[in-house]
Amino acid sequence: MGFKSFRLNVLARLALFVALAFVALWGATNTDWQVTPTVAGLLAVAMLVELVRYVESVNRELSAFLEFIAHDDFSTSFPIRTKGRVFDDLEEAYGVLLAKYRGLNEARELNHRYLEALVEHVSTALLCLDDEGKVTLMNRQAKRLFRIPHLNSLQSLQRIDPALPAEVESLVDGDRLLIRPRIDGEPLQLVVYLTEFVLLDRKYRLISFQNIRDELEQREVDFSQKLIKVLTHEIMNSVTPIIALCKVIEESLGGADAKGLRPDELPDADDLRRSVASIQSRGDGLLRFVQAYRSLTSLPKPNRQPVDVRELLAETITLLAPTLEPNGILLETRIDGEGLTIEADPEQLQQVLINLVRNAVEALDGRSDGRVVLGASRDGEGRTSIRVTDNGPGIPEEHIENVFVPFFTTKRGGTGVGLSVSRQILFLNRGLISVRSNAGRGAEFTLQFRH
Repeated sequence: MGFKSFRLNVLARLALFVALAFVALWGATNTDWQVTPTVAGLLAVAMLVELVRYVESVNRELSAFLEFIAHDDFSTSFPIRTKGRVFDDLEEAYGVLLAKYRGLNEARELNHRYLEALVEHVSTALLCLDDEGKVTLMNRQAKRLFRIPHLNSLQSLQRIDPALPAEVESLVDGDRLLIRPRIDGEPLQLVVYLTEFVLLDRKYRLISFQNIRDELEQREVDFSQKLIKVLTHEIMNSVTPIIALCKVIEESLGGADAKGLRPDELPDADDLRRSVASIQSRGDGLLRFVQAYRSLTSLPKPNRQPVDVRELLAETITLLAPTLEPNGILLETRIDGEGLTIEADPEQLQQVLINLVRNAVEALDGRSDGRVVLGASRDGEGRTSIRVTDNGPGIPEEHIENVFVPFFTTKRGGTGVGLSVSRQILFLNRGLISVRSNAGRGAEFTLQFRH
């Protein structure tokens, strides 16, 4: 039928069905006709089937339309716009839905392109693995780092370095690892960091590889220059007077030989004794210097275990408080939160805390209101920090960068190795130490630990 109205089409089909059913029923009950009632009955059944098919065709057209949208095909127009005004409201609602869905799809596509561009332009190599170990993302920096255009899975890294897949596989969420693979014979130092996340009920692992070899080499050069400068200064301070004193002794003894006198018969015999004593003193100083250097290179491997931070700080105060209270220095704790624990060697960590507290006490010398605070807290990322804060004069700004350099010290008689050893201990225990200071307002040393 040619009607455009859905309602008219349904009514017309229904009217024909009723008419044909009436003719079939009337002819069968009131006449002796056989062909007409039979034909009318068959046509009535056919018209009923046509009526059902026509009504269901709307559902089929709408289902097909929604399926096109589900597959991001927005080129299909509303399929039942020609079936009359009864569907005008529905057509309008579907038009709004289509525009909204098209906008969301375009925004999603733009976001996807933006993230792709962002991932491609970061300076860190990135690999993303699904729960089956297949590589779903490999950015340009990763291709450049591994010198390979594509990776199918984590095991494909065996082609680069046989040990690399096992090292990466051992990581868990939040872990950081330093590895030293060789790529095409070139040794590299890579910091590997792994993050796990769930997307659409699938688990993914995002792995970053950052080549820090150049940065480390530059830092080693800078550190070596600072260390050589300090070593040269310390050695020259000891060797120069030793050489001068030895020359004085040599000249004095040469004069004694020329006159046939014994050294104790010379008028300046006391000066000779003082010179020898000075040489011995500087020699002892050099010996202590060498012993301090040896302590920097012979730190034992830490016995890492769970450490309760509250108990650790309480033990530190128990050890140090008796020696501080007579000097009028208050030692207290401030702990934010309960159940703070870290993975570290408790003995080595306590050695660091004792060293930091003693440094703070030396900075408070002469103050009547001296105070040292041992604090602890956990940040939003789950990292635990321990702080040693004093209200002393602080560290001069020009010395902040050098406080962790071996043998650098501003204290008379200091060795300059305490903070260097502390930094090495923190590194071995997977932690970091930093300092913050304001002139006249004290200093704060922070020990920060990963998960």
